[in-house]
Amino acid sequence: MAHQQQSRAGHIVDAEYLKQIEGARRDLHHLLQNNKKFAPIVLRLAFHDAGTYDAKTKTGGVNGSIRNELNNPPNGGIKNAIDFCEQVKVKHPKVTYADLYQLAGVVAVEVTGGPVIPFIPGRPDALDQQDRGDLPNPNGGSQHLKDIFYRMGLNNRDIVVLSGAHTLGRAHKDISGFDGPFTKDPLKFDNSYYVNLRKGETPGLVQFPTDKVLAEDPDFRKYVQLMKRSSLHTTRTHTRRCQSSGFTQGTHAATLRKPERKRKKKQLVDGEYLKEIERARRDFRALISANQCAPSMLRLAWHDAGTYDAKTKTGGPNGSIRTKYEMEHRANRGLKTAVALCEEIKAKHPKITYADLYQLAGVVAVEVTGGPTIDFVPGRVDSTESPEEGRLPNADLGAAHLREVFYRMGFTDKDIVALSGGHTLGEAHKETSGYEGPWTKDPMKFDNSYYVELLNGERRGLLKLPTDKALVEDPRFRRYVELYAKDEDAFFRDYAESHKKLSELGFNPPMPWRKIVSKAALGVIVSVTVIILYELNKNE
Repeated sequence: MAHQQQSRAGHIVDAEYLKQIEGARRDLHHLLQNNKKFAPIVLRLAFHDAGTYDAKTKTGGVNGSIRNELNNPPNGGIKNAIDFCEQVKVKHPKVTYADLYQLAGVVAVEVTGGPVIPFIPGRPDALDQQDRGDLPNPNGGSQHLKDIFYRMGLNNRDIVVLSGAHTLGRAHKDISGFDGPFTKDPLKFDNSYYVNLRKGETPGLVQFPTDKVLAEDPDFRKYVQLMKRSSLHTTRTHTRRCQSSGFTQGTHAATLRKPERKRKKKQLVDGEYLKEIERARRDFRALISANQCAPSMLRLAWHDAGTYDAKTKTGGPNGSIRTKYEMEHRANRGLKTAVALCEEIKAKHPKITYADLYQLAGVVAVEVTGGPTIDFVPGRVDSTESPEEGRLPNADLGAAHLREVFYRMGFTDKDIVALSGGHTLGEAHKETSGYEGPWTKDPMKFDNSYYVELLNGERRGLLKLPTDKALVEDPRFRRYVELYAKDEDAFFRDYAESHKKLSELGFNPPMPWRKIVSKAALGVIVSVTVIILYELNKNE
């Protein structure tokens, strides 16, 4: 069967399954973003289903059987997480419970400010309980932790790194015998868990015996100190450890990108720069959510990039939009607020170029409003040389004008229609464009409703620019409008591809990493930031 891959237990991962996985990811993201108090218990569910693996007997591990094991004492309170995930299972029934629970853990980390974790689907479900190894006991000591984790094929560094997920959630006395959070902000994924370990006992914060031994045992303490200094190092270590350890096999490898040390024009993309990018990404998530400014951030990213000319190699995503000359271009009216908000992030992360900063803002804006995750590679060089006015689309014109503008940048008809879908966010304002109103009923949600409304025709209270109408009237454009209106997954896939292309116009990214995610690493890579110690959270 073409374009299908099969897991070791016969589970088929084909295009339809991947579509359901993507839909489940979006639904989990939306649910957890609006109900963050569930994130810790969902992470705990992911670990408790995975953390019973025995590398010698090849039993236990990520197989979804935890839904039949709720009477086991360590799983107290987890039914709340299972019920939470069932909302998504009903909508995407083809997704196995084994995949669903691990995907939920991945999304829980992401929405609480943690790293974006690669996810590879294909875990088969186990209908019956298997012989499963023990989960960590919070009253255990150093040797207990080593026994538990060594059994899974993990090492001392893994123990410390994965324990850092205690940064989320709190303990409950009726489950673990302890009560209270591990950090001051139990809904923020960062490295504060390690900071608190080094401080020792802190009033109001919990430290299990299994937490304390991480700071006491010399085999563990050196890693605690390392993670205390750098939350980014924690993220990287997670990924490296995943590539050498495994719970179960995956079905395919994904693709990573690794920057080389130097870019042309001396733009340095090194470990410190990547650290700043990761921190800025987290800060953008918070800023955009707090200020409800996703549409403006996306428009800023587009307008800085959309001036590119493929023939002359001028314009493009180089940060020049911040200059007074370019900001005064008619098409850029109203963007001063977005630039000012970005300055807040720039002040905290001064090493990041404006070119990278604006494109990162656009990527995060799409992500936090429910859109696809867009690959982002840093290394753009700043410029203060602004292109001449008139390179951005004119909303009053039609199909020929759109092709002239987008073909100049090197885009196709599919790119034109896909990128126009960014109008699903925000609304027009008369003082900036001459038009007023939103394109969709929910202008803060990134979905395919823009295309649905285009096919619905004129609707009271909703806007359609001449350039919007051209997408329906031109037959070469319309076929993509019809596709995206009925298939949101196709839209998300094509949008992510076209947006990435837009953000890299005229930019030669650093040498790609050969992304090698070992099949044997699947179980760990999707559980990489899940709770490792016995008790993390019981949903309140």
